[in-house]
Amino acid sequence: MMAEMSFAEGFALLERRTKLASKVIWAVFVLSIATIFGDIFQAIGIVDFDAYDGPSPLSWLFLIAYLFYLLAFLISVVMVSMWIYRAHDNLRSAGVPELEFTPGWSVGWFFVPIMNLFKPFQAMKELWNASYGTSNAYGAQAPSSIGTWWAFWVVGTILGNVSFRMTMSGQETGISLGLILSALSGIFLAGAAWFLLRILREVLEGQRNHLQVQEAFA
Repeated sequence: MMAEMSFAEGFALLERRTKLASKVIWAVFVLSIATIFGDIFQAIGIVDFDAYDGPSPLSWLFLIAYLFYLLAFLISVVMVSMWIYRAHDNLRSAGVPELEFTPGWSVGWFFVPIMNLFKPFQAMKELWNASYGTSNAYGAQAPSSIGTWWAFWVVGTILGNVSFRMTMSGQETGISLGLILSALSGIFLAGAAWFLLRILREVLEGQRNHLQVQEAFA
């Protein structure tokens, strides 16, 4: 069994994870911009991975960008999950009462169909509010950064799923429309990454300025 951390130890770990997760999210943001252009260029015929004489150098460049984006995204899933777990666990180490979400389920809800449309938002809202010592009662308003992040994330993932189905249809019209939807998905997911970076900083500052001070005077 893993020994429980004190809040001071947990906060130090959260600082390190914030730095690492932020770097990976920045990579996702930059690479997502590249994939947006890749989708647009495919839709208008500038980039063609199935060209008779083989992919052009520009096509290879975007193919590499897609591969690096996928790798960065997968790493970001792991890093952000670890960050969320640590940030939520710090709330318990600091003695914050009446928490609805455990550290495990604050991450786990992302992977439960249907529930992942709203539960992760509620868990992140609780994390932000508790980190700043504000009420998370039913009906309490979510910080603008969290509401915007979640709206961008949900719309981006839905568009991404629809675009994938359309591009796999094999029909030329469906593929072209799918690429346009994929570009739109990339725009929303890039926006989600941008606001997630802001949330990481805000939660860290909240725990530093509220929970850490509270712990010092406990």
